[in-house]
Amino acid sequence: MENLNLSLIVTIFWIIAISLVGMLPMRFHWRLGLPMLCLFPVVLIWLGWSMGLWWAVGLLAGGVSIYRYPARHYGRKLLARLRGHSAPPTRTK
Repeated sequence: MENLNLSLIVTIFWIIAISLVGMLPMRFHWRLGLPMLCLFPVVLIWLGWSMGLWWAVGLLAGGVSIYRYPARHYGRKLLARLRGHSAPPTRTK
């Protein structure tokens, strides 16, 4: 229990909160998921600063898993921009 510092507690609460947001109906995802996405870099850097690089890498892997569709969308846009092409069309449901 000696390694349980404030950054780790905040990270655990962030993970629980984003998991609860994911269980809500789709109409709430943008309204509640976007602020959680904006908090993600802050939590990631804070955890990495206080607990170490491997904790941050683990949280980054979990965060990309949670936000896999936005990560894929913006990753494709970034890759297309780096290659000098227009972004490929995204699939709609």
